[in-house]
Amino acid sequence: MRRLYLLLSDAGLSLEQWLITERLAKARRILASARYDRLTVAAVAARCGFSSPSHFSRRFRAAYGCPRANGDATAATA
Repeated sequence: MRRLYLLLSDAGLSLEQWLITERLAKARRILASARYDRLTVAAVAARCGFSSPSHFSRRFRAAYGCPRANGDATAATA
């Protein structure tokens, strides 16, 4: 575990930042996939490890510049 902290520290990240980044990347892939187009915000948030849809939405908007609620996840990937 200490090695993980050291690796992340060398990259300028905390473990929390890295986890959030990975979870948001997973959510972005889900939202861009037609396979999951019927999932609600709450379902995507839960699948990606977020405890609440509002927290997920705030983090997603901050990371990618567009809200999930607009239904256009591909705008975030462009």
